[in-house]
Amino acid sequence: MLDGYEKLTSGVIKHVKAVPPLYDVDYTTKYKVSLGGQDDELSCLRLGLLIGATNQPIAKLLDVGYGDGNFLERASTVVQKCFGYDVSPAFPAPPNVTSVNSITGAYYDVVTFYNSLEHIPEIDFVKDIQCKYLVVTTPWCHYFSDEWFQNWKHRKPNEHIWHFNDETLSRFMRTRGYVCVHYSNAEDTLRGEKSGYASYLTAIFRKG
Repeated sequence: MLDGYEKLTSGVIKHVKAVPPLYDVDYTTKYKVSLGGQDDELSCLRLGLLIGATNQPIAKLLDVGYGDGNFLERASTVVQKCFGYDVSPAFPAPPNVTSVNSITGAYYDVVTFYNSLEHIPEIDFVKDIQCKYLVVTTPWCHYFSDEWFQNWKHRKPNEHIWHFNDETLSRFMRTRGYVCVHYSNAEDTLRGEKSGYASYLTAIFRKG
C-alpha cells in the first residue's frame, strides 16, 4: 500500500489526511471539458440505466454533486420532482430542479452519486439517507499492484479520497443497509479505454 493510503476492513482504500480542493466554476468546467462533448450522451446513458434497473416510475430524485446540472436537466423530463445538492454549487440548478442543502433531510425514491462519492471526506452518512435506491458511479480501482495504483489515472490525491471496486463498494454499502441490485461498467462505452479492464463502476443499491 502506498504511503498516505490505508485499506479499511471493508477493503475500501482511503487517502488519509486528504485536503479536498475548491469545487468551483473552474473545477466544474474542467470536468465538463474532460468529457469531450459527451456529457449529453452520458446523462442519457445514466438515466436509461437507472430507469431500466429500477423498473418503475421515479417520483423524487436527488443528484448529489450535480455540477453543471446536465444529468438533472435530462432527468427532469421524466422524473416528477428532481432535486440537486452540491457542496459548492458552481452553477445554479436547472429549471424545474430544486436545490437543497441536505442529503439526508428528506425522502427520495432515488439518490445518485455520479462521480461524487469518492470526493466526500466522510461517507458514513449514507446509512442515514432516506431512499429506496441509491446509485454510485466511481472509478473502478482494481489495485493490481502498488506500481499500478501509483500510475493509475484516477489516483488523484486529495481529490479522490475513496477508492472502490465492485466487491468493496458492495461490502461497504451492505454494512450501511443496502443490497446491490446491479453493477456494470456501462459508462465505459463512452468513457473507457482499451486497457483490458473496466474503468468506471456503476452500482445500484436498494435500501433495506
